[in-house]
Amino acid sequence: MTQYLQIKILPKEHSSDLSSQWDDLAGNYFRSRSFLLHCEKYNPCHQRYYICFQNETVVAGAVVYSLKLDIFTFGRLKYPIQTTIVGIPSSVSAPGIFGKPGFVELLKDHICAHEKGFILFLNLEEKPHHNKRASGKTLPAIIIENNFTNWDHYIQSLRAPYRRRILQNRQNEKELEIKKLHCDAFTLEMYQLYLGVFNRSKDKLEKLSLDFFKNLPASYSLTACYFQEKLLGWNISLLSGNTFYFFMGGVDYEMNKTYNTYFLLLTELVKNGIEKNANFIDLGQTAEIPKMRLGGQVSERYMEARHSNRVFNGLLKIFSPMLEYNKKLEKGNVLKTSSHNPAVTLKSKR
Repeated sequence: MTQYLQIKILPKEHSSDLSSQWDDLAGNYFRSRSFLLHCEKYNPCHQRYYICFQNETVVAGAVVYSLKLDIFTFGRLKYPIQTTIVGIPSSVSAPGIFGKPGFVELLKDHICAHEKGFILFLNLEEKPHHNKRASGKTLPAIIIENNFTNWDHYIQSLRAPYRRRILQNRQNEKELEIKKLHCDAFTLEMYQLYLGVFNRSKDKLEKLSLDFFKNLPASYSLTACYFQEKLLGWNISLLSGNTFYFFMGGVDYEMNKTYNTYFLLLTELVKNGIEKNANFIDLGQTAEIPKMRLGGQVSERYMEARHSNRVFNGLLKIFSPMLEYNKKLEKGNVLKTSSHNPAVTLKSKR
């Protein structure tokens, strides 16, 4: 196989230089050329791309960017260092490396041979099996498999305590106004709420700009919640293929104590995903417990850490338990009829 394998580094300046084969293999909107171009324009962080060819066919690809990152994010120590991240530069749960398994491993080795310093492969969907490398869990994605004909069917499928909590929370709608907007209506006030969430987060990566949100394509939807014209919170969602994604959000924490706005907007997102007939509703990472109380299932994500220096690489292996996310999540019995865990793959049932 190796004798037919050609690896080349594509120009880092423009994702538009990637071939159509990239999109064909990527299998996820957040790895598409169009979204990567949006990231380059509104969140520049030295993005570059690696493509693995077998003959003239693309068999693996990777998105790489640079960021100063606290490598012990999930531990007690604070140690920010310049990091090469193999991932999507917008805090989504999709892995940045993809393709046929054997070629993905080959591409990992190639990246580590060409990048210097600390290298982090983020949000891998399969657990790394190489026992000589530092690896472990990172934040899981929480996903609802949509087996519901409509919103009422979903509500009636919940066990009583969870159904009651949602219905009580949605009583707040009588006092509130929920607006459906285009992202070009994104305001500085909304951005301030995003910054509030970002600054409180223990798991932060890149900080996105106001223009990043305001210039998202028309396929994104902005949902905002108001009380007497005061903004309480918002989120942005996207339907792509068979999956409805929660992309990003912001909330006024003080008003959230009164109206539980965050949970209300989450339930609105689930409602929208069901109404759009998506097979899966991807609620993203973080805030796992409230998302699981809506019927979300844990879809595990993994990370792998390497260093171009062999000595440091060995130390990473020793300290790898300090790198990983180790929060224990109780599996709630939310639905009357339990469904399988969608962690392995998100494929259309239609």
